[in-house]
Amino acid sequence: MTDPDLPREADGDHAARLRASFTAQAATFEEPTLNAAFTAGLGWLVEAAAPRAIDRCLDLAAGTGLVGRALAPHVAHVTCVDATPAMLAQGRAAAESESLTNVAFVLGDATAPVVPPGTIDLVVTRFSLHHVPDPEGLLRAMVAACRPGGRIVVHDLASSPDPELAACQDAIETWRDDSHLRAPVVGEVADLLRRLGAQVDRTDQRTYTRPLEPWLAQSVTAPDRAEQVRAAFADELAGGRPTGFRAEQREDGVWFTQTWELTVAHRP
Repeated sequence: MTDPDLPREADGDHAARLRASFTAQAATFEEPTLNAAFTAGLGWLVEAAAPRAIDRCLDLAAGTGLVGRALAPHVAHVTCVDATPAMLAQGRAAAESESLTNVAFVLGDATAPVVPPGTIDLVVTRFSLHHVPDPEGLLRAMVAACRPGGRIVVHDLASSPDPELAACQDAIETWRDDSHLRAPVVGEVADLLRRLGAQVDRTDQRTYTRPLEPWLAQSVTAPDRAEQVRAAFADELAGGRPTGFRAEQREDGVWFTQTWELTVAHRP
């Protein structure tokens, strides 16, 4: 593996890059043959959120509202906010096919949600922080939206505490999807939430081992960038530079392992 690019700063084109990336991914975002780990890991978040029938919920950077729709049967109402119209359209269609009548889909900035402050019982976000230029701003919006006693659940990638491995992980994630900016380091989300005045109740990590090729297909990765990802894993498998993803060769191709982190907090 060549020296990875350092995690890049968001520039003025990032919002457009993010919309373009997720417009391209909208149709495959929930496709289980391409993204089985993504959809299968949903129950972990729902269990941790402990939804109640009286809860008013907010799903920020919701994409297709996969999380919000999973919570909907257990709560009073869910508002799903996202910046990509194509993702929201997929979510609305899915909600209709699932006969969900208590889910609203709103086009907007997740760092400035369209709800009055201090009114939400449960705020969630999943796999969003590594795409946003201001992850602390998104967490601040979550805390602000919560009523006192309201719950905050954040589920995201977690990068290695080793800076060199984290840089490799971010480089590979960015080659695969150029809207990726930087994954939080293990424990970073909890630290940020505490700084913002939330009380952290639990932080858990799980590892998910998944096949490389469906991961690249789901994100509609450009061929030259996909080759960079494959080359990095091939180099690691040949005894070269570690990627932080612990690549392994199986009969059906290359597999790799990601660390996902779930952080649960509440507003005092």
